[in-house]
Amino acid sequence: MLRFVDVSGVGNSGKSAASDILREFDGFWVPPFFFEFDLLRGPGGLLELKTHLVDDWSPVRSNQAVHEFRHVVRVMGRDPAPWNVAGIARSSSQRYDRQFNGKFIALANEFVDALVVSRYQAYWPYDYIFEAPWHRLWRKAKWHAGLRFSTMSEVVVADGRRFDEAAQRFMERLFGEIVPAGTRWTALNNAFEPFNPVRSLDTFAGSRAIIVVRDPRDVYASGKTARSVAAEDRAIQAKENDGINKSFLASDDVRQFVARYKVYLDHTYRGSDARVLTLRFEELCLDYQAQLARIRSLLELDPKQHARPRAHFQPDRSRENVGVWRRYSRQDEIDYIAEHLREYLWVESGTIAR
Repeated sequence: MLRFVDVSGVGNSGKSAASDILREFDGFWVPPFFFEFDLLRGPGGLLELKTHLVDDWSPVRSNQAVHEFRHVVRVMGRDPAPWNVAGIARSSSQRYDRQFNGKFIALANEFVDALVVSRYQAYWPYDYIFEAPWHRLWRKAKWHAGLRFSTMSEVVVADGRRFDEAAQRFMERLFGEIVPAGTRWTALNNAFEPFNPVRSLDTFAGSRAIIVVRDPRDVYASGKTARSVAAEDRAIQAKENDGINKSFLASDDVRQFVARYKVYLDHTYRGSDARVLTLRFEELCLDYQAQLARIRSLLELDPKQHARPRAHFQPDRSRENVGVWRRYSRQDEIDYIAEHLREYLWVESGTIAR
């Protein structure tokens, strides 16, 4: 059985440090930092499907959830050729069929089909809500022309009582396509998210979650976009910051950044489930051995499995990324963050946050 460990954060939090530590252990498969498996958390994805088949079942919402899941699978899974313009237009560019040896769409559909106990044709007006306007108009025209039977939809009856078992089997078969034999832990990037990881942990047996948080002043200073960063601050930008990929941080405007960050952190998991480990990026860098021991404990690892220590994560070098806000040119913006996000600041032992 594959076991999954999800590493998540709220953006520019330094979660790649935890992923890099996992790369150093035998028995782990860790994807590239840019690969995020969005089928779980995405709208219409697996977790939303579980909501409507398990947590809050109704014939209307469960039927819609199944159809939406199939749509998401098609859009995320398609891997069109460069000359297939129509296929490219219908793809969201995750191209998971390419990532998973051409098996993603087939396996995802097998998973959801296993939850469907019946399907039939019926007049189902709820489908009209999400149709394209011209399709909706065409249905109405056929209805008024007396072609009512041609306006019926496929209605599915789905039962989620064995949802977790089916989801576990699906994930094992899917990642079994790309994970080497003998792998004990498969790492994921932001698949469970840091807000309610317990829901995913309950779905996938034996899984774990690592959440990485960071001082918002450093998140802001190193995550400015190309549109708003001053020339003197380019040296403290994250190396992967191309001016676009950090734009979701809302760091063009310090007030918008604070508003976003506060809501995200207010909703970040603060419970006591033993399957969840919250790490501070600063402590990974400055108190490396203690945090390494916490990771080993969470994942039940023998120290001997740490076969390549510091090969990927070098705490001495990463310390340079702690407190970069002190070198940021607009200290009035830093003061604004400190005032409004005081509870989330990291304070090094023996010092006082501004």
